Amino acid sequence: FFFFFFFFFCYFVPQPRLPTGCVFHQLEHLEFCTCETEWDVLISMLQHSPKLLSLKLNEIHDNVVGCCNLHWDEPSSVPETLMLVLETFEWRNYRGWEIERELTAFILKHSRRLKIATFSPPACTLVREELRTTLQHKYGMITELARLPRGSAECELVFG
Repeated sequence: FFFFFFFFFCYFVPQPRLPTGCVFHQLEHLEFCTCETEWDVLISMLQHSPKLLSLKLNEIHDNVVGCCNLHWDEPSSVPETLMLVLETFEWRNYRGWEIERELTAFILKHSRRLKIATFSPPACTLVREELRTTLQHKYGMITELARLPRGSAECELVFG
């Protein structure tokens, strides 16, 4: 059994594989690195974390080679954590790429208890020039995020 209240997960950092069927009964806060992400691992962790209050997605390692080609399929069932528990969602280094929008739309749509969703674009000084986010692009991301349906009427969107 795992008894985590906070857990950081990244494919880029060598770590033991998650056991099949593993349930993180006590996990309340998950930080999931998006640098080398297989999104099905994230969905699996959501499905097996019944007390997860807070989810943070963050590209820690600036390893975005091929990131736009990663594929995500919406799961056939919605993790109960989204419907019944998750209150805080944060995505740091959010670029508004299609795969990020799809995952964000899924999380916002199905999170019925979500109180706040925070999105932060990459800091210009920390990102290679070709990946920097322009002011016009930021405005477009804010507009797109605001238009997404939300499962919680109380959910506040923060962009900064």
